Amino acid sequence: MASLKYFTKGNQNPTTIYLRFTHGRKIDLKRSTSLLINPKYWNTQKGSVKQIAGFVNKKNLQNDLNNLETTILNSFNDHYSSGGIINSEWLNKTIKQYFNQNDNTDLNYLLDYAKQYKENLDTKVLNTGNTGVTDNTKKRYNTIINKVSAFESYQKRRYTFESVDLKFYNDFKNYLSKVEKLNLNTTGRYINYIKTLCLDAKKHGIKINPSVLNGEFRATKEKVNFITLSETEIQTIFKHDFTETPYLENARNWLIIGVWTGARVSDLLKFTKDNIHNGFIEYTAKKTNQKIILPLHPQVKEILENNKGEFPREISSQRFNDYIKKVCELAGINEMVKGSKSKKLKKKVWRKVKGEFSKHELVSSHICRRSFATNHYGKLPTPVLMAITGHKTERVFLNYINKTANDNANTLNEFWQLQEQKKQQKPILDIVKTETA
Repeated sequence: MASLKYFTKGNQNPTTIYLRFTHGRKIDLKRSTSLLINPKYWNTQKGSVKQIAGFVNKKNLQNDLNNLETTILNSFNDHYSSGGIINSEWLNKTIKQYFNQNDNTDLNYLLDYAKQYKENLDTKVLNTGNTGVTDNTKKRYNTIINKVSAFESYQKRRYTFESVDLKFYNDFKNYLSKVEKLNLNTTGRYINYIKTLCLDAKKHGIKINPSVLNGEFRATKEKVNFITLSETEIQTIFKHDFTETPYLENARNWLIIGVWTGARVSDLLKFTKDNIHNGFIEYTAKKTNQKIILPLHPQVKEILENNKGEFPREISSQRFNDYIKKVCELAGINEMVKGSKSKKLKKKVWRKVKGEFSKHELVSSHICRRSFATNHYGKLPTPVLMAITGHKTERVFLNYINKTANDNANTLNEFWQLQEQKKQQKPILDIVKTETA
């Protein structure tokens, strides 16, 4: 029997109303209705709009949902009885017809396909078996859609998958670099998104240009000079007196906790005493859904003890980024280093510029994870570090902490020298006293 239920995700205001259409065990489809609602006006158990006085549009919205449900069920009956295929395409078309949306989509075009790909991200089955992607992934595909759209306007043409060739690759790469002023690594990420879309289209029977599979159609890269805090610098920051500026003391404490847990800022700033169990911090990483358990570092223990067992006061990631720059400046983390920082090119447009800056200027929330990984590399087994940082392959992890083949060779050389020193050390003989008979 066919059935339809409505649901929402999360507590963001406004939030989208989704629908789930099922028929037996084989058909289970989820799609966005594009209708929005304040979560406080949504009845999660009933899957309907709360009929309360505070919501002026309650009747109209519920009528829309009721009528859409009737339309879909009627369409299903007609389509199914005539031997039609019940799939995502049918459901999308039915929803659009109800809202009188013209469907001029041609999935042979890169931009049209990208838009549909983004719409289907909520129901995408991941390698882990989970369904749906993070909000950050959705934002990335919104960005690539905007970039492709701007590029097509700049070129004054639309691109089909068959026209995504090496000329497209070079033109798109040059556009991102010279017009959008993006660095090579960011440009490379967009190239990878294009390849992902092309390969997904190929998987669904759409003809693509074989150039995409060519080794020349690859992401651009450049070495980035990122910064970390050494253990000596961390100790300096930890010991600095910020009692006269409580907001900086609060940010300093979060920074110290961050460099000794390796947590992403999205997890770090949400820590509470409920995350502590028997001297260990336990949490589930928001990005990877991976459970992480690690012991409390002595500096973290001291911060918690001085705060009656509580973590520092919660602050936004933006303020954390701003405050820890000042924290490091006042603590004397001011040596001149090579790196890149954001510069405003025009209204709402910021780009990274390379140069030599005082180290505190380059400090951001990401320094927590990188410092943790860098300071513990070579002291702890790499798989242990990867389990904490969430990296899935050693290659990606080593790239993350900027380790090269030369670094590994130097490490091996130091190990061999240490082994030789141990061999050359004279053994110390203990004098053993024996009793005479």
